Amino acid sequence: MNQEIFFYSESIVFSLCKEIEFIKIRSKNINRSLKTCHNKSLSKRLRLELDKLNKNRLKILSISESMFKTNSDDLSLEFLLEITKRSNSFQQI
Repeated sequence: MNQEIFFYSESIVFSLCKEIEFIKIRSKNINRSLKTCHNKSLSKRLRLELDKLNKNRLKILSISESMFKTNSDDLSLEFLLEITKRSNSFQQI
């Protein structure tokens, strides 16, 4: 039974890592687009999307911090927490 919980936990950590990577890449692309965009409505939509991505990043940060507090010896959780914190540098908000 402990084995199943372990795999389930790793699956969650992996999914969150993938989501953070998506947020990082998408945020970077939006920021590039905003620099060259001259359409006000498109700029507004891009900023809204960036805001939504940032909210999702903050949720993942909160989840990863909670998970790390319960099991600070787990390297995968430490990794998740680190990449989540680093993803902040790609936000423009």
